[in-house]
Amino acid sequence: MAKPWATSHISSVASGLGIEHRISGDVKNQLVDLLEHRLKMITREMENETLESDPERKTLGDPTRTRLGFNRTRGMMIENVLRVDSVGAAAVVSANEQLESYLLQLLRLASDAAAIERVGTIKPRHLEKAQERMGGTAIDDTNASTEISEDVVEEAMEGVSGEVLTPALMRSMAKRFGGKSLENDAMEELLLLYYDHAANIQHELQENLANASHIIRMIERFQSLSMLGWMRRMLKQAGERAEKSGSKTITLAHIVEVEPWD
Repeated sequence: MAKPWATSHISSVASGLGIEHRISGDVKNQLVDLLEHRLKMITREMENETLESDPERKTLGDPTRTRLGFNRTRGMMIENVLRVDSVGAAAVVSANEQLESYLLQLLRLASDAAAIERVGTIKPRHLEKAQERMGGTAIDDTNASTEISEDVVEEAMEGVSGEVLTPALMRSMAKRFGGKSLENDAMEELLLLYYDHAANIQHELQENLANASHIIRMIERFQSLSMLGWMRRMLKQAGERAEKSGSKTITLAHIVEVEPWD
């Protein structure tokens, strides 16, 4: 039986993909299993496409053309092909690119979930949320009669930028949009407000699926948070208040004075 990728290699690939969070051992093991399952699907799809283009072909090729361990990926692909005799190098390269894209999606969404909780390690619950966002979890059809389903909510939220706010990014945004430096306690208050609003919006979406107008308003707010429009507006208005008060910096008092959802 072909040996799957080592969990340590998953960490190295994740780091190379720009994932900054640490990954727990349980999550690494789950990622290996998810990648193995995904590879099986990729292999079968590529096999079907290869034989559709050339029914006499005996080697799995790349029907379209795009790095995990080459030999381990190839070994598992060989185990999964059903109607061809071997697996070509191009097929392995393409499968690895698809797997890395899949891994990147999983880890970005899991990182977003971890960032919302303000923790530095991706835990199994964060990976579970990532799978749900990607449609990897069966959806209960008990809400099928509601005016707006969870599928619609997920689609509306999917693809929204999930840039993690860092102190450096916050200071840069304060200078650019508020025109002033941001004091540390003001930064802390803004971050707490940001993640509190994100958590509240997600809760509201889950609790009010039957209320179409409320869902639309919550999605708009979520998109404003995720695209950092909310943060830009808060900093701009806080900067204006700082300017009026003659302050050289944006303080906690200036942040508190701004209405979050004008």
